[in-house]
Amino acid sequence: MSMEENNRLGDLLKYEADKNYCREVMTVASGQNLKMGAVVGIKSATDEIKIVSFSDEETDGSDSAFGVLLEDVDATSAAKKTLVIARDAILASDYVVFPADSTADQKKKITKDLEKRGIVIRKSA
Repeated sequence: MSMEENNRLGDLLKYEADKNYCREVMTVASGQNLKMGAVVGIKSATDEIKIVSFSDEETDGSDSAFGVLLEDVDATSAAKKTLVIARDAILASDYVVFPADSTADQKKKITKDLEKRGIVIRKSA
């Protein structure tokens, strides 16, 4: 019998300056089921900013990487609050979840967007 263990926060998050500074409580827009480590962008609604899966094909804010989810979030039926690493952290590259169809150039753009926010992706040790 084999067991599969889920990823843990310590697998993804290798360093953060201070959790009260680096993390943001945000709302995941409904209709999404995202995994811990997913790169997200922000989308402005009329009354609230919501995070969505990164997509460089859109021009609604999701085309610029804002942060990375710190937990799995199933918001398929309704929007849900979650924690996002938004600044000044080091993440393990093996646990960052880029969009499934990302090219090498798109991953470089995402990485640069995150670096502008102080989020560095490093090869896991």
